[in-house]
Amino acid sequence: MHVAMSELHERAFVECPYHRARTYLAMGIGRRSAGSSHTMELRVPLIAGELKKDVAVTFAPGIDPMHIDQPWSVHWVPEGGGPYPDFDGELTVRAADDYTACVLELRGEYKPPGGMLGEAFDRVVGGRIATLTARTLLLTIGSEFESRYRAEEEEKR
Repeated sequence: MHVAMSELHERAFVECPYHRARTYLAMGIGRRSAGSSHTMELRVPLIAGELKKDVAVTFAPGIDPMHIDQPWSVHWVPEGGGPYPDFDGELTVRAADDYTACVLELRGEYKPPGGMLGEAFDRVVGGRIATLTARTLLLTIGSEFESRYRAEEEEKR
């Protein structure tokens, strides 16, 4: 029995200059030792409330063959088990067209738990939950970047 991997690719536009966002991301990830795990709560807004799950996240510097962006390899494993997939991917800050903003990108893959039944669930509902989880995560990170950038700019005045 072979269960296919599901791919995930989400982006979020952030009103923060590219060079600042790269620094913020590196500083945020840099507070954690490369390769060491820390707990992060993933949230998914749903019609009937909110789904929350703690995951053990590990970050490590990634490789950009073009030497333009600094990607970060990201891996998470749900704490306490349950019907949640592990995720392997890459978190990257990319420049927007005018460099006054940026795009956060999360790209990766996960194997739906539960064998063929889990794969069927993923096609119907699970893939949407994964997309919402990624989108919520990127919007949360982006919001932090925007707040920090605005605060730094206000200090200059």
